[in-house]
Amino acid sequence: MRNLPLPTLRTFEAAARHQSLAKAAAELHLTDSAVSHQIRRLEEALGCDLFAKAGRGVALTDAGRILAKTVSAALQEILAATMRLSDASQVGGRLDVACPPMFANTWLARHISDFCQDHPSIECHIRLVENQRVHELGDIDVGISFGPGGWADRWSALLAHVNVTPVCSPLLFERIGGSITQPADLRHCLLLHWDDGSEWRRWFSEAGEPDLAQQARHLYCSDLGMAIDLAIHGTGVALVSDTLSASDLKRGVLIKPFSFSIDAFGGWHVVCNNASLGRSVTRLFLRWLLARFGRDASWETLP
Repeated sequence: MRNLPLPTLRTFEAAARHQSLAKAAAELHLTDSAVSHQIRRLEEALGCDLFAKAGRGVALTDAGRILAKTVSAALQEILAATMRLSDASQVGGRLDVACPPMFANTWLARHISDFCQDHPSIECHIRLVENQRVHELGDIDVGISFGPGGWADRWSALLAHVNVTPVCSPLLFERIGGSITQPADLRHCLLLHWDDGSEWRRWFSEAGEPDLAQQARHLYCSDLGMAIDLAIHGTGVALVSDTLSASDLKRGVLIKPFSFSIDAFGGWHVVCNNASLGRSVTRLFLRWLLARFGRDASWETLP
């Protein structure tokens, strides 16, 4: 087919993967109308409909499903080939890592320098994105995301399961004029939230003090990294996992007034698409990252 508009295939693949023209537009940095126009051009060239309306979104037709499977595989092969060529004869080049701010500002910011010093030929680019979008990105080498794992069409490995425990700074004791030895003492503190307060309410409930959540004072922020910083400065008490607070606990700027923790119903995972796994620079970073979390980091464990 001589007149097949090849540039539209990437747009079609993104729309098929997301089952949404709007999400495809956001990923490709196009307008919604530009995506719609490209899809129409492709459908006209093929002589068949690729999408049908489904509620507020779209769904693939039978023809669309056949084309999506082929185009997705072809684009992955093309991307894998270009990545292998870019590596040349040695491990080096650009490495794109995406993760949410809560992980970047706590764990990654404290450890990435070790990787950079050990591998000066690798140029790291860190992209901060919303946690739920990490596994959707197709133009990154490595993603780090909190969740259940097992994302479709992605390789992933668990870094650490997450339990959260109250932490605070010794500075807080000066502010409240005493120490914190039991949950009832938290009535005199600001409880720091990065969510809508659900985690703290569940912690009090599982600790056997469900009414204390209503008696305490509260401060809400949209980022867990900020909640940790507020706790370090003695502002209040935050619920944090050992994964994100280990360095601060080791330095003594944060302490655990209680040992009781609750399950956060998920864990930190590293995630990659099949194309990026073919890059030696990606596999080197994965080996380093997995080892940092005490996971099996031998080459044989990577697909």
